[in-house]
Amino acid sequence: MPLQQILPTWLALNAANDTSPSGITDLRTGAAVFAGGLTLGDYFDTTEAEANQASNTPTGTLHAGRYRRVQVDSGATASNVKTGTIGYMVAGGQPQLNLVTSYDQSIPGARPVVYLNVVTPGNYCFVQELGVANVLMGASITKSGPNTGDVINATTLGVGDDPTVQEFVPTTIGIALDPPNPATIIRVIMTVAPQPG
Repeated sequence: MPLQQILPTWLALNAANDTSPSGITDLRTGAAVFAGGLTLGDYFDTTEAEANQASNTPTGTLHAGRYRRVQVDSGATASNVKTGTIGYMVAGGQPQLNLVTSYDQSIPGARPVVYLNVVTPGNYCFVQELGVANVLMGASITKSGPNTGDVINATTLGVGDDPTVQEFVPTTIGIALDPPNPATIIRVIMTVAPQPG
């Protein structure tokens, strides 16, 4: 899919929960309208200022990074597709780059993304795949004395954890830029974890 050099200014990236890949639907029928220049798989890199400006601030302030237009698989667990949770490629079938799902329905470690807002399974949204992401930490954290600079891994419900053993594994999301605290959203610089084999 194409790298978009311009960002549509009529939208907030973390407010997309669309029934159409383009984000546009017919007012009468609700059918998808393929217009406006936005298509499934479009991605773009933003500076900190651009991401801040493209934020729906009640949902959260976005940060510099790469964002992609994707569809959330209809089989995703709705309660695990929300602000700051981690998703991956769908398990089973032919892998599709622009189809993501909740952690519990995925191939953990296969192309991690961070959800920017609550999304209805089957709908279209933007996810973050690189850069400084807002990651929701789990209700409890494994490591005692978590710190900025710690490794953050994805866990069962698609939330972050600060593991006791600080090493990169396939479910590593990145490095904490804020001190990890239970049930909070922290900034994490997304990294690519080494894959086994």
